Amino acid sequence: MKRRIKALLCCSLAVLLVAGVLGGCADKKESTEPDTTATTATTTTETTTETTTEDLSTTFPEAAAARPYTALEKDSETEFPYKLAEYETHYNSANETRTNNVSVSAKAINNIVVPDGGYFSFNQVVGKRTVIAGYDEASVIRDGEFVDGLGGGVCQTSSTIFEAVLRANCKIVERHNHSLEVKYVPLGGDATVSWGSQDFQFKNNLGTDIRLSMSCSKGTLRCAVWAKDKVDIGDVKIDITQSGEQYILTRTVNGEKNYETKSKYSEPKTTVATTN
Repeated sequence: MKRRIKALLCCSLAVLLVAGVLGGCADKKESTEPDTTATTATTTTETTTETTTEDLSTTFPEAAAARPYTALEKDSETEFPYKLAEYETHYNSANETRTNNVSVSAKAINNIVVPDGGYFSFNQVVGKRTVIAGYDEASVIRDGEFVDGLGGGVCQTSSTIFEAVLRANCKIVERHNHSLEVKYVPLGGDATVSWGSQDFQFKNNLGTDIRLSMSCSKGTLRCAVWAKDKVDIGDVKIDITQSGEQYILTRTVNGEKNYETKSKYSEPKTTVATTN
């Protein structure tokens, strides 16, 4: 009887020992499992306001980088001894903000070299007209009326270049007339520009590198086209005729027409006199 009781006690102890061992293993296994308890991450957001010195309502519309061609460089050291053409326009130097804009854009153009076969883009060379770039608010044409906007007056620079390279027999690639009449060039002889929408472009097809020189002083804006090598551009003649409401500019070289562009202008919504 005693032996049976002793055997039962031994069996009970053995069972308890085995259970303890298994329990310890289970605890260890659970401790190696990743903690899946849900955690809450707290994030904070801060609203920042960027201020600018420009009035965005009067800034030329932004667009993708206006770099359609290989960048042009300035060169004031190399000799470009042959003058192919020159054109000058006049502005009211008493209008300080507009005079500043004409001057800033002219300086950006002065001594720019367009290699043989290369292209010139006004917007690419001059860049966006901004306060940081040195431009002021002056009269611009927008939605059929004259209003103040950054860079007003730069179209006189682009139009003066157009008239000069036209006489140098360069190939005109892109040119737009103003929607309203301007007074610094003959009607039909202007070339308006607007960042992101309208550009003035030409190709140097003359067989030699050319350099544009621009000066702006005492109410006169002048652009000259100089060639590195002597070339014959032919007998270039520019003629503008009116047909109804259209102005037709024609370029002939040695008696043959090689360029024509047509312009039409609207009446301004306001009667404010200006020379954009």
